Amino acid sequence: MKKLGKFLMVAVMAMASYSASAALEPQWSKGTFLLNVDLGIAPGGGSISGDYVLVDQWWKGHFTVGGELVLGFPFETGVSIGLTPRASYGLNITPEFEVHAGSETGLGIKTFENGAGDFETSVFVLWANFIGCRYFFSDSFSVLGEVGYSGWYPSVRAGVSFKF
Repeated sequence: MKKLGKFLMVAVMAMASYSASAALEPQWSKGTFLLNVDLGIAPGGGSISGDYVLVDQWWKGHFTVGGELVLGFPFETGVSIGLTPRASYGLNITPEFEVHAGSETGLGIKTFENGAGDFETSVFVLWANFIGCRYFFSDSFSVLGEVGYSGWYPSVRAGVSFKF
């Protein structure tokens, strides 16, 4: 829990410094939907997630809710699949550049070889925290990068976002 507290504190301080020093552009409107597809490393894997702007003017930023389906390969002979609701807070620094931080909690399933040639499967509570950014090349397409902690799933991810 100490790591989680430190992580969230750093994310909040970084966003506060952006909001204090940057001339913020108009935020995304309520009802905007983002579809994110990314690949990750450490461990390998990827995810598909969606973010819906629930509140568009909250502390100079926007608040999103959504969900994520994530796949990870934490071992040479193992795989993890997770499904989580997620929430994030973001700031549009410029019309093209957005930063965000968020958290998610849900269920994960991991299957791995136990060393004796047998496969074991277990269900666990999956939680993750992340900070990231998006750079929009057009009004509806951006590249995405996120870093954080997510246990059995990629902690460094890069991909694309589509805004609807």
